[in-house]
Amino acid sequence: MSVKAYQDFADGNAGAMGSVYDRSGSVLWSPEQPAQRAFYSLLGAPYQMIQNSVVFQYQTDLLGKEAYSAWQGAKSLNGSGSDLFLTLDGNAQKTVSNLLEANGVSGLVAACNASTGALRCLVSTPAAGPDEVVDTLPDGALLNKTLDTITPGSTMKLVTTALLIEQAEENIFTYRYTCHGSDTLAADGKAITCSTKQTEQDITSALGYSCNTFFANAIQTYLSPEETAKTLQRYGFMKEGKYSNLGKLNYETSSILFQDMTFASVWSLIGQVSEVSPLDMLRFTSAVVHSGDAPTLYLVDRQSNRTHDKLLGQFEPEHQNIMAKETADTVKEIWFNSYDTYYDKSSYPDSVTAAKTGTAEQGTCENKKIDKLLLGYSQEKDLVFFIALKNWNIELITPQTVSQVLLEQLAE
Repeated sequence: MSVKAYQDFADGNAGAMGSVYDRSGSVLWSPEQPAQRAFYSLLGAPYQMIQNSVVFQYQTDLLGKEAYSAWQGAKSLNGSGSDLFLTLDGNAQKTVSNLLEANGVSGLVAACNASTGALRCLVSTPAAGPDEVVDTLPDGALLNKTLDTITPGSTMKLVTTALLIEQAEENIFTYRYTCHGSDTLAADGKAITCSTKQTEQDITSALGYSCNTFFANAIQTYLSPEETAKTLQRYGFMKEGKYSNLGKLNYETSSILFQDMTFASVWSLIGQVSEVSPLDMLRFTSAVVHSGDAPTLYLVDRQSNRTHDKLLGQFEPEHQNIMAKETADTVKEIWFNSYDTYYDKSSYPDSVTAAKTGTAEQGTCENKKIDKLLLGYSQEKDLVFFIALKNWNIELITPQTVSQVLLEQLAE
């Protein structure tokens, strides 16, 4: 019997399908309570259009098919379904989603515990509710953007800093470059531009000022495309296949096009050509702040029977060492120092320990749009977060404002 046929058969028997809860035990979805707007693109519903969603992909877990008795028929299904408990903080998810929608922002906010990999927030806007007519929805309302890829802008420079430390070794600490606003690449004669135009810079000030030409020159001087591809794969950005797994859900795999020293390849490590998964960025950054140990990200914490007195499954946190402790600690030191020295910390929540901003350009020169991005870490909460506000303009809220609300709402 198919899942849909089984559920149709079980309808009318209370508890034939279990519920989905957040980390505090609040109901996010049940057969009687559809998911709210802030959760719908992630949770979905049984056998409906959002196939890459929790309820759709875990519906056989939520249904108690093994309890069916031919003698008792459908009555045997009463109370047989199992419940899922997610790692999400429901209050934070709802509050941040409402903030973005109230301000007319299309974007995403992803956050995880940097030690365990437990996902605390996976916001995507514009949002949609289960009763809305599909034809009237804005583009992307049924796609949770945290499971897609995005152009990372200068947040990519944190990854490139790690690559430079691995391949340039001690040389990167004595390397200096003076930005003049533009640098022509020897490979194809095209120019990498930069708006900082600062005086002589080292790796820390270049990360703080986000100097494109410093990184372009360092990339050409020290990085090997072959070695870089291997390292990016080790970091988790270049997995085989189009999709990676988040439990039973899929998310799009990061793609970084660094093949030679031409314009597009060099830009890919500065952040304007790559397509990176927000989840891969969370995992990489978690490794940076925890000595190279990258957690496996997870959304479903445990599964229990309907009365919650029997545990049917529990996720055990896993880790993989993706870079040497010395490398991770050095990247962390450079990042923290660049934030402390070159950022206006009054614009950020007090609980932010380090942040890296980014701007991603989309479209043509005549119709150019920008995305504003923010990658950050709160040591106080041991939380890594990634924020992207699409088609941003100065009248909209900033990623810093979003991070303030996020960190205020997230429970310890």
